[in-house]
Amino acid sequence: MGFFGDLGKAFMGKPLDSTAQGRPPEANGVQPGNGVVDASGRKIIPDIDIKNLRSDRQGDDKLIVKAYIANNSDHLVRIDTSYLLKQKRTHNQQINPRDSREITLYDGKIPNNENERNAQIAYRLQVNGDVFMESYRIDYGLESDGKRVIEELHDDGPVRDI
Repeated sequence: MGFFGDLGKAFMGKPLDSTAQGRPPEANGVQPGNGVVDASGRKIIPDIDIKNLRSDRQGDDKLIVKAYIANNSDHLVRIDTSYLLKQKRTHNQQINPRDSREITLYDGKIPNNENERNAQIAYRLQVNGDVFMESYRIDYGLESDGKRVIEELHDDGPVRDI
């Protein structure tokens, strides 16, 4: 590689290796075209969790729902979109492995009923762009004025690879 190593590559007009620690993608568990795989060759689906969800009422008619999204995987993920109470929000927020980030999931009108029962979060592995969809079941709390707030989002089944 020479005296300058990767630095020499940059000066000579060649792109620097963008894989982790300069290793080929296969050494990081990435198989071209197949996504991220474990030691036995099975595709890895990154695990995210919703932590510390809170609903904040703003006056008589506005609700803001925020939560920490935890990336429990060993790979960088990006939260693309969320769907909650008929509202789609675009986030494009990267979350490092074993880290979390606070995200606003909803900012809108306070619901008067519990008709909306499902929520979703779409996210992707940054290493290869593979997209996943996590579904949740909404648990509401009833306020004294008859309005609803979201108390929890429960994981509602397997993650979809989309």
